[in-house]
Amino acid sequence: MLFNAIFLILFVATWLLISTLSWIALSLPRRARGSLWSAPFAAVGGVGAAVLVPLAGLDNSLGIGVSMLAALVGSALACWLAFVCWDRFALGRRFRRLGRRER
Repeated sequence: MLFNAIFLILFVATWLLISTLSWIALSLPRRARGSLWSAPFAAVGGVGAAVLVPLAGLDNSLGIGVSMLAALVGSALACWLAFVCWDRFALGRRFRRLGRRER
């Protein structure tokens, strides 16, 4: 039981690390505009896509590699969609108003 928990924690940590790599790669060309907004979407998208691989039936050594690739693709897609929402709905201007303090 404990070994299964450790095994799952290490898998989720690896999927989160791979999700972070795609988030960084997509944030650099934007000069980090909207990056804090897209970080949770990239993490959830990466782990969600990677979890679907073993649920689909690939639970062997090929499934491990496919789940890592799915984490990369899923996080890139979720991060890209978050950036599209950031630009389309002008969330930068909306959040900037919340940070200003009137004297």
